[in-house]
Amino acid sequence: MIKKLLKTVSVLIIIALVLAGIFFYSIFVSVENLTVSYHTVQSEKIPSDMNDIQIAFITDLEYNHFMNKERLTKMIHKINEVKPDIILFGGDIFDLPLTYVPNDATKQEVSQLLKMLQAPLGKFAVLGEQDNVDKNVRDMVIDILKTSDFELLNNRSIRLRNGSQASITLIGLDSLVGGTIDVNNAFSNVNQEEFNILLTHCPDTIALEDLPSGNIDLMFAGHSHGAQIYVPLLGALSSDEGAKKYNHGKHTINQTILHVSNGLGTTAMDMRLFSPPQMLVYRLRSEAKKTEPKSEQPETKETEKETKK
Repeated sequence: MIKKLLKTVSVLIIIALVLAGIFFYSIFVSVENLTVSYHTVQSEKIPSDMNDIQIAFITDLEYNHFMNKERLTKMIHKINEVKPDIILFGGDIFDLPLTYVPNDATKQEVSQLLKMLQAPLGKFAVLGEQDNVDKNVRDMVIDILKTSDFELLNNRSIRLRNGSQASITLIGLDSLVGGTIDVNNAFSNVNQEEFNILLTHCPDTIALEDLPSGNIDLMFAGHSHGAQIYVPLLGALSSDEGAKKYNHGKHTINQTILHVSNGLGTTAMDMRLFSPPQMLVYRLRSEAKKTEPKSEQPETKETEKETKK
């Protein structure tokens, strides 16, 4: 009887220690452990002078609550170590800015930190739902992005070139939650024959009926934080409006590769489990055109690997 009791107690102690270890890691380690997820995308539509260009996607800073200067500075150094050619930001600079109101010192601090990010072919951004909570916050965020050398791409597109007239197209859409999406304006100058990248905050934007998904080869989104708590086999423990269908990881929808980043910061609770802070890095590879009927769409291939720093 005593042996059985000791065995039961021992098992319970081991379980308690394992759970305590997981809890400790998710609160004190995982929230700062930036993961760099590397991918390569190949397409006939990528011009040869864009070959080997690296695009870094970051999102959801959620500054001024759990995310502070020390934590973000470490992450920015790791981002710059990758030496991306282009940096894309998916929105939400501050966490609950009407509750944790940024003062002038905080605004200057985050501007200086974002300005440290280096990308020779440009830094581009869209707004998230936290950036859109009211006009004053929106104006503040836009000013911070401008001061830190980010070009705002809300509901418009831009062609990116690397020393020649050949280009890829970057399209930005406002946040599905809290924002005002203008698909017609954003896609007015988009050519289906070019390699097109859509940048937006909410991943469920891909399901909009009027979105010309046939014109999108690669799409980046955030918003969900990868659920923060993502249990293998079970998936996300919770989901947010705008990320109900797609809240974590990579998906292929028709010809579009949609990648939902875990983002950098946290909200509600400073805790991450199986969903660490994440930066996506995509390397573009130009693929020789095949001889095929003009009606067929060029094939897009994608490979990946992930490392932790």
